[in-house]
Amino acid sequence: SAAVEVFMSSTSQWHRAAPLPIPCGVTQRTVMQDTCYLGGMFTSDEKIPQHVFSASLSQLFQTLPCDQQPSALHTWTSLPDQPYLGCALANMGGTLLAIGGADEQTEIEEGQEKTIHVYCPSTSSWVQVGTTPLPCAFSAAQLLPSGQLMLIGGFESKKVHIGTLKLQ
Repeated sequence: SAAVEVFMSSTSQWHRAAPLPIPCGVTQRTVMQDTCYLGGMFTSDEKIPQHVFSASLSQLFQTLPCDQQPSALHTWTSLPDQPYLGCALANMGGTLLAIGGADEQTEIEEGQEKTIHVYCPSTSSWVQVGTTPLPCAFSAAQLLPSGQLMLIGGFESKKVHIGTLKLQ
């Protein structure tokens, strides 16, 4: 589905926000300041696009009851595709990271990546800035209060890596 709904705790009600540009499942998301980033998507035809979308939270939270359609004010912006399929997205100090992933030309088990890319808004591109200890795809990433980045699981992985990432 392309539906996006927001639960407003102040009213204990769900509200409809702007739909995604394509119907898909979202496996990765992170928030930086007033922007929500979504990635790691899969579609009903089982293709896994590398799309990344962003939207202003202040616009998303200007929602309408679920029985009304959102206005054109609510829009998602398409960013350049993630470097690989199944990258984990993370916010590290206001920097959007794409971690790991898999090369779409190989089997996921064989084509997992160790790369860490940062999104550069000024050039609208992804730039490699580091590597992970082990290859990973379809992992989850979370910045911890200590400033360390936690990378959790992934395709056929039962590992948790916690480490400090120094961006180049």
